[in-house]
Amino acid sequence: MTDQRKTDYDALADRLTGDSPLEVAAVQVGSDAAASGRAFLLREYGGDAAIRQAIRRGRPRVGDSTPGESATVRGRIADVEYRAFMELVTELGKPQSELIREAVHLLLEHHKKLAS
Repeated sequence: MTDQRKTDYDALADRLTGDSPLEVAAVQVGSDAAASGRAFLLREYGGDAAIRQAIRRGRPRVGDSTPGESATVRGRIADVEYRAFMELVTELGKPQSELIREAVHLLLEHHKKLAS
């Protein structure tokens, strides 16, 4: 796991429980449990839009907040280019998708298809 993806469970526990240990409360069921759960989510996320974003399935759309899938571009490259590309992925420590997006952006700028 990379350092960015490691979870500091002690810090998370402190944030969720504060200075005091967890208190056992009465068990809630039905609409009481739903109301409690909603109140918790609102406290944690601040509003309905933030809650929807947090529980949204799938990867976030690239480039903006418009719902739906991002456009996908497929292509093939020569083996020698692929090996060089994979070396670059390793050297830079960036995902392939990020490097491809950067390459497409540079190509579009070069051909003056994007506003600077």
